[in-house]
Amino acid sequence: YQFIPKTLRRLVARLGVERDYVFTPRLQDQLSDVLLAEAGLHDFNAGTITRHAFMNNLAKIWAGLPTSNGQSYYHGFAGNKASITWTHFDTEMARIFG
Repeated sequence: YQFIPKTLRRLVARLGVERDYVFTPRLQDQLSDVLLAEAGLHDFNAGTITRHAFMNNLAKIWAGLPTSNGQSYYHGFAGNKASITWTHFDTEMARIFG
């Protein structure tokens, strides 16, 4: 995962991670789980937001993901751009979540 410093500090504080804790794959998964929840994973699973709404929320977190207009939410900011197409993203999300 890639975390910008501001987001990493916020997540570490939210989870109460000590500064000397090793940045393991498990910790990175825990931090990302918080971001997934913030993007609305639980609401999506409960059926209160659509898959496309969830996908657009994910694109606000991970700059390499496209929004429904096909561009990164952060397109052009610090060189960011979508690394996959909306169609590919949608296809894979439909495959994962049915």
